[in-house]
Amino acid sequence: MQTFEILGQEKVLSAHAFDVLKVHFRLPDGREHAYDLVAHPDAVTLLPITKAGEVILVSQYRIGAQGELLELPAGVMDTGETPLESARRELREETGLDSDMLVPLGGFYMVPGYSSEYMSAFLALELHPAPLAQDEDEFLEINRLPLGEVYRMLWSGQLQDGKTIATLMLALPELLQRFPDLKDTLILGFSGTTDRANE
Repeated sequence: MQTFEILGQEKVLSAHAFDVLKVHFRLPDGREHAYDLVAHPDAVTLLPITKAGEVILVSQYRIGAQGELLELPAGVMDTGETPLESARRELREETGLDSDMLVPLGGFYMVPGYSSEYMSAFLALELHPAPLAQDEDEFLEINRLPLGEVYRMLWSGQLQDGKTIATLMLALPELLQRFPDLKDTLILGFSGTTDRANE
């Protein structure tokens, strides 16, 4: 396996939510090269599902998309928090609900080509009211949609937030066990997408 050796790094920018580092590497062929790295705190995202089978999502303006995106609740971990603690706090801040059953789904790097941010994903069940104050710069609109409808939106390309897409995919094995009726929706939705792609 090829090896990359980190020779050193320095901070070139300190922003509100992240730092930018210049990282110096020795490449496998012996040459040296510098890369820019966005040093971003790790984060969490949740798939909250009510007893009625509704998914709780949030709509918010995203500067990168220059518009509103429909997303699963998510947020950056505070210093000293575990992913589970952070997930519970973010759920309460963004939806006003807590969960008695947080199921770890795995995790993923958001954009590993230039960022260190790693996101842990959770399925949130057994929800009940337990609000916390939102961050002062957050303007969120809560949306409740049937679970099957959310997956239809996924397959049809209506969901464009990467962490939401990844978490919905990670959740499928768990959901198919807990919500067997979803199987027909999933097959029909995915089949319809592939049929259109082959036309």
